[in-house]
Amino acid sequence: MADIDGNWAIEVATLAGSRRYDLTLTTEGTVLTGTAIGDTGPIAIRNGTAAGDTAEFTLDFVAPVPMSLRFVLHVVGGRLTGTAQSGPFPPSTVLGTRTA
Repeated sequence: MADIDGNWAIEVATLAGSRRYDLTLTTEGTVLTGTAIGDTGPIAIRNGTAAGDTAEFTLDFVAPVPMSLRFVLHVVGGRLTGTAQSGPFPPSTVLGTRTA
């Protein structure tokens, strides 16, 4: 299993522009927990799982517009790549680097 535990800086390329989040992630077996900090403050991840080189979780935003983003990320060394998707909208590209 790829090591996703630690701190990550990610960029999500949305239709409304790029958004940055600082992630703190921890695994226990296949359960992934953590927090994302962005412009609207800290958000706890929910439904997090990690298996092989893939991590999946949801972030529930309340501002500026209530929505949930479902992340599917792949760990490649000190980098994350993947997508984030909300409802019927097309998936957004996610890129990240390990910060600690």
